[in-house]
Amino acid sequence: DLFGQEDPIGKYISGSGHTWKVIGVFQDNGGDEEERMLYIPYTTLQKLQKNTDKVDQIILSYDPKIGYSGAMDLEEQLMTFLKKKKDIDPKDRSGIYIRNVADNLKENQRFASILQLVISFIGIGTLIAGIIGISNIMVFVVKERTKELGIRKALGATPKSVIQMILQESIFITTISGFVGMAIGVLILNNMGESLEDYFIKNPYIDIETALFSTLILILFGGIAGYVPAKRAARIKPIVALRDE
Repeated sequence: DLFGQEDPIGKYISGSGHTWKVIGVFQDNGGDEEERMLYIPYTTLQKLQKNTDKVDQIILSYDPKIGYSGAMDLEEQLMTFLKKKKDIDPKDRSGIYIRNVADNLKENQRFASILQLVISFIGIGTLIAGIIGISNIMVFVVKERTKELGIRKALGATPKSVIQMILQESIFITTISGFVGMAIGVLILNNMGESLEDYFIKNPYIDIETALFSTLILILFGGIAGYVPAKRAARIKPIVALRDE
């Protein structure tokens, strides 16, 4: 922001009554507030404040592998260690303050799990709606082709062959629609770019395995949905079918 396209390393900036030499830069995905901070060596701060040994806060990170319970145990150990180091009564709760973000992390994970569950229900509902739509289409197709089916049966078509014919059409429609819908969805996600960053959604994507699994499920249940009208078609008597208006 200050130097534009120039390399700021080694250059100087002025602030707080002092001149600072830039020895490094960083970027933070947390937002502009993090990037507004100026970091300097502690020894430099000591010289500016007349060799003070004051430390306002210490920030440390822990190995995520220890999990939530490990983070809470670490907090207790740190509290005990620091109180003993500074001769603070172990029962004094205000002597030292430790802010553990593990609680916030756990809450965020819970929220993410609930959001995942909600999205899963929406996805399942969409699949069910598609299956019902396919079933309705096949019912309409069978009704429109009643005479044709009657002629086929009159010419010797077995109920099994009629069911296979209707199921093949149902699976074909589902397969084409499923893969076209998946391709359109992936294309839309790829073209979103950074348009959802205001809602804290970056790089939206769908896992290819999830997309293929959902499509295969749609095809499978599409075939099942087509079985009901196929079964009805197989039961049509030729003489009744030929009289259908």
